[in-house]
Order: sequence, then structure tokens, then C-alpha cells
Amino acid sequence: MGGAGGTAAALLRAGLLCASLPYSAVMRLRRWLYRRGVLPARSAGVPVICVGNLTTGGTGKTPMVAWVVRRLKDAGKTPAILTRGYKAVDGVSDEAELLGHLTGADVVVNGDRAAGAETALAGGADVLVMDDGYQHRRLRRDLDIVLVDAANPFGFGHCLPRGLLREPPGALRDAGAVVITRSDAVDADALERLRDRLRVLAPDCSLHAAVHRPADVIDADGQRHPAGALSGRKVLAFCGIAAPDSFFGTVEALGADLSATLALPDHVNYTDAVVAEVRRAADSAGADLLVTTQKDHVKLAGPDLGLDVWQLAVEMAVVDGEAELAAKIEAAAQG
Repeated sequence: MGGAGGTAAALLRAGLLCASLPYSAVMRLRRWLYRRGVLPARSAGVPVICVGNLTTGGTGKTPMVAWVVRRLKDAGKTPAILTRGYKAVDGVSDEAELLGHLTGADVVVNGDRAAGAETALAGGADVLVMDDGYQHRRLRRDLDIVLVDAANPFGFGHCLPRGLLREPPGALRDAGAVVITRSDAVDADALERLRDRLRVLAPDCSLHAAVHRPADVIDADGQRHPAGALSGRKVLAFCGIAAPDSFFGTVEALGADLSATLALPDHVNYTDAVVAEVRRAADSAGADLLVTTQKDHVKLAGPDLGLDVWQLAVEMAVVDGEAELAAKIEAAAQG
């Protein structure tokens, strides 16, 4: 994806670019057909708010969905969450499990979002929040919130498979709001350049900035402690998420003695082999505590990792334009 040298790497990049060009063209055409109404979008019968992005990988959709659901509940609504259950195992999705835990809302897992909407309505929902649905145009929405990661906003500048873009950046013109996540990961000049480009790509939408903020840590007994409780502890941090370095950096910034880290594949299934890998890494590092993400922790009810496992609770904080975004969400929820 990046800039590795050598003839073989150059040929590989050229081949991937040749594959990405027709993919990009198809995605442009598909969105144009939906804009023109040639491809029909179906109404859910209640307001729909979508949280999505343009790239593969983590931009903070899970904490952003939780943030939106909290605002809807504060407004007296009964939201339900629609998710496709990416990489679900035996019908169980780590993201769905976590969203239910974080929000207390009904979470409907169904790759067919329209069918999922019917299930949610039967359960009493009066507004739907679609997780990772910006490319799912078959269900009409009242507000699209698109997340852009400040550290890699446009997926190396190419669509799949050459880069990480699911569709070209011009798709942002359909957004109602764009949120720059991890806005503290770049300096002020880089952030302003990104803002300038987003204003060109999506001149009619509102622009916001957010950060991932550690809220607290949850010990092996489910008790919550201030995030500073990790200070001085000899920790092995492990996770299976798209942006592991961000998680590891947060753990270290909290004062933990980060003896080792272990980045596992995104949405990893904690098989016996993976559990053994975590145990070996902890033994080798001489750690006395394991720390992971809430998304990983929901899959660790059974495995014995040999040490206590604490989870770091991270929440989304909108640091620029929070009131405007909340007002847009409330207005959309009114239909």
C-alpha cells in the first residue's frame, strides 16, 4: 500500500492500481445511480442516522455510534442499532456485543439492513442508527455522519485494492456531517489542511473534530477505576483492532510500564492458539497485568490467559462543533 522500494514492489503497486481503477469507477457510478434515483432507496418508516466512513479499518465508528445513541436517548428517543456483524463467529459479532454493552440499546445484526430495520421496529425502536453503513445505499437515511481519521484520512490516496478507500473521496458530498477523528494525532497545520480539503469535497456539510479519550479502566471483577490506575503497572497490552498502535500509545500515556505489546489480526477470534500466544508474550515480558480493548474483552469470557485482564474504556469526545452535531442528530431523529 505504501512506498516500499524495489522493482517487485513497484510492479505490485502497478497491478493493484490497475485493479483499483475499475473498482473506483463502479463505485462512482453506483453512487451516481442512487443520487439520481435510478437505483431505489427504501424507507425504513422511521428516521435513520448512519455512521460510516470512506476507508477500511478503524476510524472510531463504534464509540461514535455510542455517542449518537446517548444523544438520542437524552432526547427521549428509543434508538436501535443496525449492524452487519462484520466477521461474526457463530452469529456473534464483537462489535455488536460491545455496542449493546456500551449503549443498552437493541442491536440488530443482519447483513440486509432493510430486514434488520423491520426487526428493530418490531422491537419498539423509533429511530435507527446504522453502524458502518455509508456504502449501503439501499436504506434511505435522514443523516449521514462520515468519520475521517486525521492520521490517514484518504487511505493512501487510492481505492481498494491499491489503497484503503472503499469509494472515491467525492462521495463525501452526500454527507450531512463529517467528523475528523483522532484529531489530536496530527499537528495544527496538518489538521487545517485536512479541513480545507474536506470543505472542498463536502461544501454543504458541517465539519467537526473529535478525539478518542480514555474514560476509565475496568478490572477483572468488572469494577471501574480511574484510567491512572494503570500507572506503574507492568503491562502486556494486546488487541485485535485495525489501529493497534493508537491503543498501545494510549496505554503507555496513562503511565503503564508497557513491557510488551501484541497486535493481533483485526476482529481476531480467541482460539486456543491465540490464547497461548498471548500467554507466551506475557510470560516472556514478565508482565503482571494484561490490558486490552473493550471490543476484544467481549470475546474473552471463557479463555484463561493466566493473568488478570483489564479493559481500557475509551469514549468519543467531540471537541469542535459538538452542539451543532447534537442539534443535527436531534433534528434528524424527528424525521
